[in-house]
Amino acid sequence: RYSNQTFNQAAALLVENGKQGITYLFKRGTHEEFGYTSLCTALAFYFILSCWTAGSAVASGLVVPMLYTGALYGRIIGLILVSIFGIQTNEYGAWIDPGLFAAIGAASFFSGVSRLTISLTVIMVS
Repeated sequence: RYSNQTFNQAAALLVENGKQGITYLFKRGTHEEFGYTSLCTALAFYFILSCWTAGSAVASGLVVPMLYTGALYGRIIGLILVSIFGIQTNEYGAWIDPGLFAAIGAASFFSGVSRLTISLTVIMVS
């Protein structure tokens, strides 16, 4: 779509809408797509804005920002594990994938904030 075929990691996380950003973060097998700096920058930005929005008396949606924040820190943990253990191709090490950790992080962060553990588990698994 673009002539120079460049990809800015931070712009993909910060400028795109939340649904598209969560889709990027949940994608499996893309451990080199986002670096630590872009993930940490987006995490700080979304965490501060989510805290500000949750503390205000404004009726606004918090589901997508909470899932996004959890997916960001889950992806960071997944990248750390990939850098420690490397890319695993065998069946026992296939769980070390940043996209999988992003989904687990999104579910854990949202369930910790909203106290919807059982219903959220059913939603995230299905």
